[in-house]
Amino acid sequence: MTDELRAARKKIDALDRRLAALLGRRFALAAPLAGLKKKVSDPARERQVLANARGHAGGKIYAAGVTAVFKEIIKQSKRLQR
Repeated sequence: MTDELRAARKKIDALDRRLAALLGRRFALAAPLAGLKKKVSDPARERQVLANARGHAGGKIYAAGVTAVFKEIIKQSKRLQR
């Protein structure tokens, strides 16, 4: 393994740790919201979350991947709210 590859993987691992911690915090905030909602699904809110994610993706090239990840985040948040 080259030093360049090792350095890039180290940066990715650090970002992955931050992402995992942030996702845990997001899920902890989302889980108790079920008691505040009439129903778990809110299509307008989901579209807003996806649009926000795409807008912060860092460019069109990453938008599809970020959208796919956020669709799964929404799915898991809904699962926690059931």
